[in-house]
Amino acid sequence: MASLVAVIVVLAAALVQAAAAAAKTYIVGDSLGWKVPPGGVVAYSDCASQHKFMAGDILVFNFTGGHTLATVSMDDFDACNTDHAITLELNSPVNYTLDSGNTYFICLVDDHCVQGQQLAVTASAIGSPTISPAPRSSPDGPSGNNTPLPPPQPSSAIRVITTFVISIALVITNFC
Repeated sequence: MASLVAVIVVLAAALVQAAAAAAKTYIVGDSLGWKVPPGGVVAYSDCASQHKFMAGDILVFNFTGGHTLATVSMDDFDACNTDHAITLELNSPVNYTLDSGNTYFICLVDDHCVQGQQLAVTASAIGSPTISPAPRSSPDGPSGNNTPLPPPQPSSAIRVITTFVISIALVITNFC
């Protein structure tokens, strides 16, 4: 029985370390925040293409009352269609936890999306990182005025995994 508990504790420690390495927090737009970028339509996509996002990573969107954050389908993203938001956030900051796959973000205010306030992110399942989609070309050509995402910081996923592992350990201990 004691050896089973020791094995569970070792597994819990390994999972906590894996979660710390996997889940990261990114501030979208860094000091610019979530607003119409000066670099146009390629600004956010250039930044996203420089990172490997994983399921569980957190994107932090900071914006003022003159903006929104909506998730949309790929077709609505490509067309900057603001009529079919999947989710809509009106208050900042928004902490968005990525699921594996593609997620598309736009601002629904006026023509902000057309001006470049949009972001497509691809997050891989934990253990197989991928790079976000390549930036789309801007009608004005590329701009050197892009705002990079800052280096990632550990997220709170560690607590979730630790709680899960401890719960499993308690269930197994009660069965023995």
